[in-house]
Order: sequence, then structure tokens, then C-alpha cells
Amino acid sequence: MSGLFANTIATFVLGVSLVVILRNLAVTFQLVDRPDAVRKRHRGTIPLCGGIAIFTAFAVASFIQGGPDLFGLNFWLGLLVITLIGVVDDRMPLPAVGRLIMQLAMAVTFVGGTDIGSLSLGVLLSGNGPLLLPLFYFIGVLFVTGLVNSWNMLDGVDGLAGGVAAVALIWLMIIAGSEGMTEFIPSLETLFICLCAFLVFNMRSPWRARASVFLGDAGSTALGATIAYVILLLATRSSAVSFPALLWVVIVPVVDTLSLIVRRFLAHRSPMSADRWHLHHLLLDHGLTPAATTNSLMAASAICGGIGYVGTLLNVPGEIMAIGLIVPIVVHTSFVLAATGYLTRARLNRTGSGLRSDGAEALGGASRTTVFKRVGDADLER
Repeated sequence: MSGLFANTIATFVLGVSLVVILRNLAVTFQLVDRPDAVRKRHRGTIPLCGGIAIFTAFAVASFIQGGPDLFGLNFWLGLLVITLIGVVDDRMPLPAVGRLIMQLAMAVTFVGGTDIGSLSLGVLLSGNGPLLLPLFYFIGVLFVTGLVNSWNMLDGVDGLAGGVAAVALIWLMIIAGSEGMTEFIPSLETLFICLCAFLVFNMRSPWRARASVFLGDAGSTALGATIAYVILLLATRSSAVSFPALLWVVIVPVVDTLSLIVRRFLAHRSPMSADRWHLHHLLLDHGLTPAATTNSLMAASAICGGIGYVGTLLNVPGEIMAIGLIVPIVVHTSFVLAATGYLTRARLNRTGSGLRSDGAEALGGASRTTVFKRVGDADLER
């Protein structure tokens, strides 16, 4: 117990130290995020070194505690690739198509490090048959690439991407322990501690008004990739957990991303284009503070992860767990429709007020302040 406590403290101190050191280096090398008054409404330039700090600390601690084969060579190679892509993208934005191709290459590397032929999808689609292998490989690559981009899109409010990742890691540790796959717990715990060290600087609290460090694309994509890899490992072992049950752990960012892609297509826009249509943007525009937005989505993730855990505990068939995913999809869609309708009516009311008279225009401005009273320009996103 004393050894475990010492390792925990040492890992946390390492993570905090790396954040502090890299924060200064990031400013020197201009690896920073600047506000643009459209989507990025934080104050000042913020270092984008959080992801580098998290995964450097994770790699060092993992290699000391378990050696280089802890997760397998494919994992470490894939993690290095996705982190480097993110760092370059943070410094000078890459073309969306080129970035996607490199992410697919990373996903192929990740899937190659798992026994993907044993993927547990339920009674109807399980087993190690040659006919199913191409399908399983496609699902694995699509899942890793999708979760990488889902976590990247989730990173829009202080503490959000890191907080939801922390919730996911907790549930994955619990599920791994309950299914007898305890060999994963030390690595997941190490990553969780490194993530907590970063959240000290990124999550709002009574002691921190706003984030002083951001994850950056390197951090958000690496978190998504790592969580996807762990889920595939848990779903492809001999005592595999149902893949649909594990999807519940990450369903909040996944559903938001799928919804966003559909809405962009319907608006005749590229699915890779930037906008303020994310779930967290809608919550902010609806009047929630950044901290409340983060806490709300973390709570939603915790509830969904709990459902996935109960499903594994009760051995609920994968088909039923998959069908059950319709519920968060319906809830998300209903909220998006209600929120966008509310915001549209608010804007129309302001426009109508502005057309009536100068005095009414001033009143419209006051109405806007009322609708968005808790979301100032400085706090809207960061």
C-alpha cells in the first residue's frame, strides 16, 4: 500500500512539474492558442502543452513501472504518431484531409495491436471467423478514428475534454476490475493521475477562475486514441466485455460528433468545418457558465458509463446494449432541437425589437444580455 501511494504521489508530481516546465517552453516556441472573438473567446494567449505533459508523464511512469511492452509496441508507436500530428497542427494548422489520412494510419497501427478478430459485438456477431475479420477491422479503425475526432471536438470548454476522459477512465478501471482483467488497472490509474495533474491547471474551481493551460490538439486526440485502444483491448480479450456495453462509456462525445456531422451535411457544409454547433456551445449559449457546462457533460458521461457497467455486470447481451444506445441519441437530438429553437426565437425577438425603434433596439440589446447574461465574451468558451 505504501508503495502504491508513493507511486501515485510521484506520478502526480511528475505530471504537475511537466505542465509547469512545458508551459513556459510553449510560450517560447509560440505553441499557444489565441482568441479570435468568433469561436475562441478566452482571455489572452494560452499554452497548448497539456497533452504533451500528460502523455510524457504517462510514458515515463509506465516505462518505469511496467516496461515498454505494457500496452504493446503498436500502442506506443500509434500514440507517438497521433501526438506529433497534434503538436504540428497546434503550431500550424494542417489540411483536414491530410490530418484524417494520418489519423487513419495511426488507427490501423492501433487495431493491429489488438486481437480484433475476437471483437465481442454480441451473440450474433462474435467469434474468430475469417468472414468477420474484415468487418471487425473496419469497425476498429472507424472507432479509433472517430473517437480521436470526437475528443478533439469535445475540447471547447475549460476542463471538459479532460474531465470527460477522467470519467471514462474511472469506468474503464471499474469494468476491467469487475471482469477480472486487472492487468489493465495500473496503466489506467497512471494515466488518470497524469490527467488529474493537468486538470489542476485546466479545470475551473474556486481556486482557479479559468484555465492557464489547454490540452491542444495533441492532447485531445491522444486522449481519444488511448481510450479507444483500451476499449478495443477490453472487447477483444478471452474474457471480453461486450463492445456495445463499452460504447456507453464514451457515448456522449460520440453522439455529439455524429449529430454535428449530420447537421453540417444538412446545411451543405463540410463535416470538418468549424462552427459553434457543438453541445457545449449550445449549453453555453443557453446560459450555462463554462464550469456548469463541464460539470453537466461530465455528469451525463458518468450516468452513461454507469449504464454500461451495469450491462457488463448483468451480462446483458450486446444487441440489447446496442439498441439501448438509441436513448442517449434521442435525448441529445431532442435537446439540440429544443436549444436551437429557443436560441433562434431569442435572436428573432431581438431582431424584431430592433426594427421597431431605436428605443426598442436598446431593449433588444438588454434582452440579449438577459439571454446570455451568464456567458460573457471573455468566458464563453474558455
